Amino acid sequence: MSRVRRIVLGWLSVMLVAAIPSLMAAPVQAQGSPAGLLLAQNAIDLKQAVEIARRAFGGEVVKAEEVAQDGRRLFQIRLVNNGRVRDVLVDAESGRILNP
Repeated sequence: MSRVRRIVLGWLSVMLVAAIPSLMAAPVQAQGSPAGLLLAQNAIDLKQAVEIARRAFGGEVVKAEEVAQDGRRLFQIRLVNNGRVRDVLVDAESGRILNP
């Protein structure tokens, strides 16, 4: 193998290894999500959405699920507090409560 070819292959290897962290940090397409939504790096999970709803309204969580509405990922959390049932919608990207 010629010296030039070894140098070029060496530099290509170095550049590839240097690029791996940025490739791994790229958003990943969500499996099973409606319309192939891309997950943002600051997206929350179901457990975090449950905690957000409980802190805001109190009560006991009786149901929690991921839903899609108008192409957006949301979490629907059902709480029971003093006999009252409340459904809370939490935005999966920002963690904001969408219904007061």
